[in-house]
Amino acid sequence: MPADHSSTRIAFVPEVAWGEIPATPSFQAFRTTRASGLRTNKTTAVSDEIRADRNVADEFILGLDCAGDYPVELSYGSFDPLLEGLLFGTWTTNVLKNAKDRKSFTFEETRETNVGTGKSFSRFAGAMVNRGEFTVRGRQKIEATFGLMAKSELLVTGTMSGATYAAASAEPILTASKNVAALSVVGAATPPKVMGLSFTIDNGLRVRPLVGDVYSTDFGVGRCEVTGSMDVYFESNELYQKVLDHGGGALSFTAGAAANKKYTFAFPKIIFLNGNIPQGGNTDDVMVTIPFRAVYDATEACSVKITRAVA
Repeated sequence: MPADHSSTRIAFVPEVAWGEIPATPSFQAFRTTRASGLRTNKTTAVSDEIRADRNVADEFILGLDCAGDYPVELSYGSFDPLLEGLLFGTWTTNVLKNAKDRKSFTFEETRETNVGTGKSFSRFAGAMVNRGEFTVRGRQKIEATFGLMAKSELLVTGTMSGATYAAASAEPILTASKNVAALSVVGAATPPKVMGLSFTIDNGLRVRPLVGDVYSTDFGVGRCEVTGSMDVYFESNELYQKVLDHGGGALSFTAGAAANKKYTFAFPKIIFLNGNIPQGGNTDDVMVTIPFRAVYDATEACSVKITRAVA
C-alpha cells in the first residue's frame, strides 16, 4: 500500500560521536510541519569520452551529501536539543549561549507502507544544525526552520535493536499575538511598535570531500553569523536616525504561554544595517525596515543568548 505523509513519524536522538548512533537509542518524536525534510543529494558527472557512434559512454557518481530543512511551530521544550546544536552550546542553569561545541544527531523518518504492518525507515546519521531561521510576526504563529546537514542516509525496514520512541510534547504552539512580551530595543528612548521580527543563525557548515569515500569525512564549521530584520511602525525619526548613524543597541523578547515555560531570546549587541522607509500608497502604514547584525558582546561573552524556564 502506498505511504501517506500524514502518517510519517520523524524522530531524533543525540549521538555519542559524529555519525555514531547510541547502542540502544532513545528517540524523541520531532514536531515538524514537513513529513520529509532531509534527503540525499547525489552528485554525478557525465563522461567526456569521444565515441564514433556519438553515444554517451557513462555517467558516474562523485559524491553523496545529505541536507534538508524541517519547519516547525515553536512550542516550549520541544526543540531544546536542536537549539543546543544550532548554537554549538550547552544549556547551563537554563541559559544557552553560542559557543563552539559540536552536537550531532541521528534523524529517522518512518513511513507506513501498509497501515499497522509495514514500515520503511530513512535513517540519517551525523546530522548537525547548519542554520536556524525564526519568524515572529503580528497575528501569526511563531515559526522556525532548522536547516540540517547529515553524513549519510540508510534505508532499512526495521527498528534498531533496543530503540525506544518517546512521544512528542503536548506544549501549545506559541503565537506572536498572545505569547510574546517584553520586546525591547535598548538604546531607543521610546519602545518601538514592532509588526514583525525575523532572525537567522547560520553556522556555515561545509562538506569535506575525501579520496576513497563518496561521503564527507566530517563537516567544516564557519563563524556564528547572526542577522535579522525588524519591521517597525514609524512614529518618529529616532530609530531611522540610528540606522543612518550606524547605531544599534540590544534586542530581546520573551515567548511562552505559561510561567516557567517561557524563553527569552536576547541579542546583547546589535548593529543596524542598511534600513529604509519602504514605499507605500494611500492604504499603507509608514514603516521602517531595519536589518541588523548581532555581534560579540564582551559582557555576555556571546552574540546570542537564550534563557528558558523564564517566569
